[in-house]
Amino acid sequence: MFAGIAGRYDLANRVLSGGVDKRWRKRVVKRAGGDLRGKSVLDVACGTGDLAAVLERAGGEVIGVDFTLPMLERAPSKTERTLWVQGDALALPIADESIDVATIAFGLRNVEDRRRSFREMLRVLRPGGRLLILEFGMPDQDAFGKLYRSYLTHLLPRIGGALSGDRAAYTYLDDTVQGWPDAETLRAEMAEDGFVRCEVERLWRGIACLHVGERPR
Repeated sequence: MFAGIAGRYDLANRVLSGGVDKRWRKRVVKRAGGDLRGKSVLDVACGTGDLAAVLERAGGEVIGVDFTLPMLERAPSKTERTLWVQGDALALPIADESIDVATIAFGLRNVEDRRRSFREMLRVLRPGGRLLILEFGMPDQDAFGKLYRSYLTHLLPRIGGALSGDRAAYTYLDDTVQGWPDAETLRAEMAEDGFVRCEVERLWRGIACLHVGERPR
């Protein structure tokens, strides 16, 4: 599915989010420490490289890993130093305790076993290393929340389908977002799988959530 929409993926993201996804990625970098010079950074499910590019501009020595080669092939034009690797979030081709910061943006929903992916990211992080997860969420069941749910169900698949040529891919997006666990459940899962100081920041009234956790020192 992702191979089929790779060519129009960035355009669809910009239109469907109104460009606000760029602000969210900058927030990830800020919560990662802002200045990443001298830090090894792993961007899991990196897609076409949008987050990796921001991490590189912050000074990070970035490795981008993605399962889908046609997505990954579009990433190198956005960076100068980033290393791109085709790989699986459930079996990362990365050495134990070799990474200072790990990120995954809008990719965790697509991983078959998110708990296993937590343990993999914990494995590659150095003691004290930080994991940042940017993922869609659901706002409260108020008027804004109802309007957003209507957008997800009715408008997003039509717009995404028109832009990408694959409406089913954006119906899948709606299904996975609305079926995703709430922020506190995900925070608890991170803690159960070994992360400490787990926090969650709701962005734009919960449309997206930024989860932060650390590997114990």
